[in-house]
Order: sequence, then structure tokens, then C-alpha cells
Amino acid sequence: MFHLLKLGPVQLSQDSTNVYLRVTPTGDFAPPVFERDDAAGVQALLEGVEPANVSCEPALAAAAELLGLQVEPPPLEVLSARAAIATFMAWEQRGVAGLGADKALLFVQAATEFWEARPWSHWDDSQPFHISISGALSRTYEGSVFGGEDGGEGIALYEQSGALRVLMDLQGSGQGEAANQLPAIGLTLDTRPEYAIHALSAAGRAPRLPLPLKTGPSGLSMPSPVEALVLVATLRAVARLDLNQREAISTVVAGEEQMSVRVVAPQPRLRH
Repeated sequence: MFHLLKLGPVQLSQDSTNVYLRVTPTGDFAPPVFERDDAAGVQALLEGVEPANVSCEPALAAAAELLGLQVEPPPLEVLSARAAIATFMAWEQRGVAGLGADKALLFVQAATEFWEARPWSHWDDSQPFHISISGALSRTYEGSVFGGEDGGEGIALYEQSGALRVLMDLQGSGQGEAANQLPAIGLTLDTRPEYAIHALSAAGRAPRLPLPLKTGPSGLSMPSPVEALVLVATLRAVARLDLNQREAISTVVAGEEQMSVRVVAPQPRLRH
């Protein structure tokens, strides 16, 4: 059975379009179709498949009725595949593409664990975490967890020891640009674009776009594939921390790459 789904509207430079997907129950998908009209998008997805082996998500019910197709809610695996595709597309639109749809799925899963754990309710962005990496990369980072009532949740992993103190000093003296050039990798949970947030929410994931970033003297860039695994494993490790557990280890395997991350948190800062 093939499941037909819709993403959109996707805003382009001067217009908008919809993206139509044909996904198998195991999450494999055909090349996406870009159309403005549901019927045209669904019709294009039918090429090479038997209509009897196709079902449309409820959002495509009108097009399904016009073309004589079944309508049924997609299984979670299919919705998760759409969420990963939406995340990857959003990365491209935000100018941080390069990690691939497989990494998008890893980030979606890890970001959801992080979102549900809400570690920013126990620690703030001035408290350093000790993060040690082994596997495809061997090094240590000084980490920071941020977020709160105004949103903007995420993590930052700084390359140098004492970076948080340097960061606070630079920001306090009005040197925000210099603060943004400290070598680090990180991830923020964003509320746009809307089509990605909708796809993530429908799949039972965190209703936020996981946006991996890298900063340094040369400006903003994308983490390498190995650094992306560091972020994924760190998100999962931090999600396991609480008031009574201040140390956690997380291991991530993706293809031939493996990363183990040990996170040690500072004393929680209780908030009332």
C-alpha cells in the first residue's frame, strides 16, 4: 500500500506551492511532486502504481473522491517520514542544508526527547555542562541549555573551556558580534516554517523545527555529519537528566559512524 500525503503551502521566493508525497508503510518515498492543486498533485503521484494500492490522507479527501481513491489515516511510520522530509526541506529553505533526510529523522527524534524533558526548567544558559565525546570524534565541550517562557529552546556546545564566562562578559560589554563568533555547535527549536511544524505535530513529535548550526570566526555554517551526531547524542543525554540524575550517556549509530556522549550537569537551579 502506498500512502499519499501533502506538505504545504511551502513559501517560495515570490509564490507558494504544495508538496505531494508517496510513502510506503516502511517510510520509503518517491520523488516529491510540486503542484498548487491537490488533484493535480495526487494524479502525478499515481504514475506507475495501481490506484487500488493507494490511499490518501484525510486532508486529500476531495482529490481522492475525484480520482476514486481510498482515504485513511496514515500509520505513524509514514507520518514520521513526512516529518523528516519537512524538516529537511525547511533546512534547505533556511540555508542550512547538507546533512540529508536520514540526519533529519535523527534530529526530529532527539529534539522530541529534549522538548518533552524540558531541561531548561532546571538549568539556565549560564550554567556550564561538561560534555565528553568518544567514537568518531574524541574531545570535550562546555555545554549550555537555554529556553524559557519566551521560547528559543536549545543547546550550545562550545569548543573552549570557560566559554560561557567569556560569552557573558562579551554580551555584558555590548560585544554581541564577538560573542557570536565563539567556536561552537548547537541546535535551536524554531517555530517556523508552519508546514514543517504541522508535519512534526501530526507525527507526534515536538512542534518545533530542530535547527542545527555552527558558529565561529568565519560566521554561521552547518555542522559536519560527525558534529551532527554529537548534537543528536547530546540532546538525548540531556533529556535523561533531572533533579536526581546529573549524569547520562547516549550513543548514536548512523551507518558506519558511532558517537558516544557523556554529559555531566551542574547543580540544578530550582525555579519557582
